[in-house]
Amino acid sequence: MTTSTSNAALWPADVIHVNEDGWVLINRGSRHGVSVGLHLLVVGTGARDLHDLFAPDASAETQPPVLRIRRTYEMLDVVYAEESCAIAIATRTPASRRPTVYRGPEGELLVWVPLPEGYTWPPPNSSTSQQSHLVDTPTPPWVAEDQGEGESGTEDGADTSDEPDAPPERAPQDDEPWEEALPLNSVSVGDIVLPAIPATPTTSAASTATAVPTSSSSDSDTTSASAESTSDTPFEQGRTYDWLKKPGQ
Repeated sequence: MTTSTSNAALWPADVIHVNEDGWVLINRGSRHGVSVGLHLLVVGTGARDLHDLFAPDASAETQPPVLRIRRTYEMLDVVYAEESCAIAIATRTPASRRPTVYRGPEGELLVWVPLPEGYTWPPPNSSTSQQSHLVDTPTPPWVAEDQGEGESGTEDGADTSDEPDAPPERAPQDDEPWEEALPLNSVSVGDIVLPAIPATPTTSAASTATAVPTSSSSDSDTTSASAESTSDTPFEQGRTYDWLKKPGQ
């Protein structure tokens, strides 16, 4: 299946939400070719040019780079895909902690992330658990009297009970993974996401293929065609989705 020109900019995608449980949401879904089991890479924003520091003929600055690389932060595994978005987790997530997706009473999504084995709340030997075992003691009378004087009708002890005692509303993307969240290495909202396509040799493979002696013109045509096909990535070949098919299809 080939894509039309309207889909010329499907990739890279973006991370649009990082949940406190450790799963992420990307802005590509089933209508973009994303399906459950697809591996994605979270990559940096810029490429790095690596030069040969020991080039004999000229300095490294004047030579073209020998390799261009880009930093990778995490490999993701798609666990759920809707039409325009997909939920993914780190591929190194253990099987016992992979999320399960359900539907809520109003059609909303319920993502259940299993807790670590043996996890309890509050944690053992924590301050919260220790306070729960303490016996409540009555407040001494002299402390109560001091508190009453401080809450008198003076300006210093003005009553602010009319003000809402609630923290300010947090932005939707301000959630931070908690200490028992799924593994997720430095992934944040706005990071670039690409399909994890294995790299193939480019220039060296093409030169090697053309250097092999052939016995007929038909074999030569086949060799040159294969060299041209391996010299481009699926993104440069009209952005086809053949790489999404299972082996043998």
